[in-house]
Order: sequence, then structure tokens, then C-alpha cells
Amino acid sequence: MLKLISLVLFTTILSGCSSWFKKQPPVEPKVITKIETVPIRIFQPPLPMEIQLREVNFWVITKENFQEKMVEIEKLMDGNFVIFALTPFDYENMVYNFQEIRRFNLQQKELIIYYRKATTESEGTTAEDWQKHNKTTP
Repeated sequence: MLKLISLVLFTTILSGCSSWFKKQPPVEPKVITKIETVPIRIFQPPLPMEIQLREVNFWVITKENFQEKMVEIEKLMDGNFVIFALTPFDYENMVYNFQEIRRFNLQQKELIIYYRKATTESEGTTAEDWQKHNKTTP
């Protein structure tokens, strides 16, 4: 009899009392799919400040006016006479370089305006309206 009680007790311990309770089936979570349109929110930095140029004076010095211009320049330079000279060819190169800088800046501005339009919600704004709205003051 002791063997039988030991056997029943041993079986109960091994089964973990699973026969006494009914197992509940696992509950699967309900998956809900929701589609939303989220507007693009990209930081739109303002345009850089406009260029503030200073006045530059060019002096044309020839053999005929050399003495006169030398006196003028010495007065402006407190008695020192210094000349930086450009040949007509070098002057043309300098003007060409300035034109290239201007072209590059205009193309960059057009790129900025294009991406500004592509990343904003309002479709009706023109480049000019955008520039007026984003104009920075010095």
C-alpha cells in the first residue's frame, strides 16, 4: 500500500497538478492596421544675408598722367606711393571670374528654391514670393 501511495504521489508531483486545472488557449493579440498621411516637415533655413560690397576705385595710369596720379595717390596714402597694376588681359580675367561667381550664386539660389518648393506643402508660391518672404536683413 505504501508503494501505491508513493506511486500516486510521485505521479502527481511529476504531472504538476496539470490534470486538476484546464489550460486556457493562448490569447493572440489583435493587430490593427491604420494608414495615415504624415506631412513632410523639413527645416527650411532662411537665405543668407545679401552681399555687402564696398566701393573700389580703379585708377587708369598712363605715361601722360603718371606724375599727376602719383601726386594724387601720395596724398591719399599719406606720402606713400603704391600701385597695384593689372594689364587689360588680367582685368578681363578678373571680370570673367566675377561673372562666374555670379553665375554660380544664381544657380545655387535656383537649387535652393527648387528644393524649398519640393519640400513645402503650398503649391502656389512662386520663387519671387518665396524670396520676399525669406529675405533677411543685414
